[in-house]
Amino acid sequence: MLLEALEWCLTPCPWASRRDGFLAAQIAIRHRAIRCRKAWRPHLESCKKFTNESIGRGPSDGSALILGSGHLRDFDLPFLRRRFRKIVLADAVHPLEIQILARFSKGKIQLATEGLAVPSPQVQNLAKQSEWAISCCLLSQLPLGPNSPGAAETCSAHLALLQSSQSAILITDTAKRTMDSVDWHSLIENHPLPTANETWTWCIAPPGEAGKDGEERLVAAAVLN
Repeated sequence: MLLEALEWCLTPCPWASRRDGFLAAQIAIRHRAIRCRKAWRPHLESCKKFTNESIGRGPSDGSALILGSGHLRDFDLPFLRRRFRKIVLADAVHPLEIQILARFSKGKIQLATEGLAVPSPQVQNLAKQSEWAISCCLLSQLPLGPNSPGAAETCSAHLALLQSSQSAILITDTAKRTMDSVDWHSLIENHPLPTANETWTWCIAPPGEAGKDGEERLVAAAVLN
């Protein structure tokens, strides 16, 4: 808790992101990822593999937009840096280590500090200008934020944002269940999603992390456009 409080104090971010809990949530994700690193490893590797194979290896003069970039644990950043001329990271809060990384990237990595439940004009323009827009494990979280206009509207706006780019990748958890159950419960109610190219199961909380039974998520990955 002391380390989390120190990070909360030291991370530069808009006051609204502190007030609305985005910074606290970002820090909590980092510490959960450390605690659950063994359980999360297959999911993170699947995210990286799907993104890399979908984008392909040829170098490009274009740019990539990563929506909800967070700590970049689910991206192969060295691959993306070789692949694209510019990488734009869009999120309500950028962790301190990501801000440092961008500062010393010689303009290769740029930050857009924006809430994503309602895409701002800047984010919309970035998507239209991007060769690839990538959303990873973000969609199910957007309706939970304090600025969300509602689940259906938020999901529709996010998918429209992705589809406005030249090409896009959507990776999202779609359902959850306790690890002792066979029944999935939808995380994205009453909203159609693109047909998945791949699916896998993510052990998001091993037993004891968030309850005695643990929790799994069903993840779907799709290429749009």
